[in-house]
Amino acid sequence: MIKVFLNRKLTIKEFRRVVYSMKFKSRIRTGMSMGRRPRDLSGQKFGLLTAVYPTERRDHRGSVYWHCVCECGNEIDVAAGALLDGNNRSCGCLKDKNQKQIAQRRHLVDGTCVEVLEKRKKRRDNESGFRGVFYLKNSNRYRVDIGFKGKRYYVGLFEDYDEAVQARLEAENLIHNSFINIWKEWNQKDQEDPQWGKEHPLVFNVRKVNGELQVEAGCQKIKTS
Repeated sequence: MIKVFLNRKLTIKEFRRVVYSMKFKSRIRTGMSMGRRPRDLSGQKFGLLTAVYPTERRDHRGSVYWHCVCECGNEIDVAAGALLDGNNRSCGCLKDKNQKQIAQRRHLVDGTCVEVLEKRKKRRDNESGFRGVFYLKNSNRYRVDIGFKGKRYYVGLFEDYDEAVQARLEAENLIHNSFINIWKEWNQKDQEDPQWGKEHPLVFNVRKVNGELQVEAGCQKIKTS
């Protein structure tokens, strides 16, 4: 490796790579690295990362940190254990890319994800066995509420479990199902004519009038000058 650089001056980074690599290979040959022989990862690929040279840094388990180059061009030091276990596969750009792809596949309306509503599941801490229906031990009754756009709306208090579930289903049909159906119709028109979508944003609001839940839905036309 030294012969490669004999005909020109070494940069500080190249010099460190040579020194660290020589130290590391020496430790492998002598078997004197922290009581066990470390593994040489030079040139090996782990996801988008390529291990270049070992550093003097160690984690709490004594694992060697390797200086790696990511396919995106960034450089990062990663513990050998994290590389071998597959815990680190990029400098962080892969996670950002995956999150952007997930965000692109989801449709948010005022903070409400359409796909999440379509795949509703009961909460893990719900003891009643049905989403939005909560058993109150003190009163031996069932409280029903429903969430939408980051808010929770109180539906009612019931002594009978079946009545509570029915009330929750009716609230879901009024709010969640109506929202999904109206959004699908609006989204289809928006896909066909994006300009129409900009001029007619989807409106879907929930409010309580005299103790009853009501929805206001439609497409509000924006006046353009």
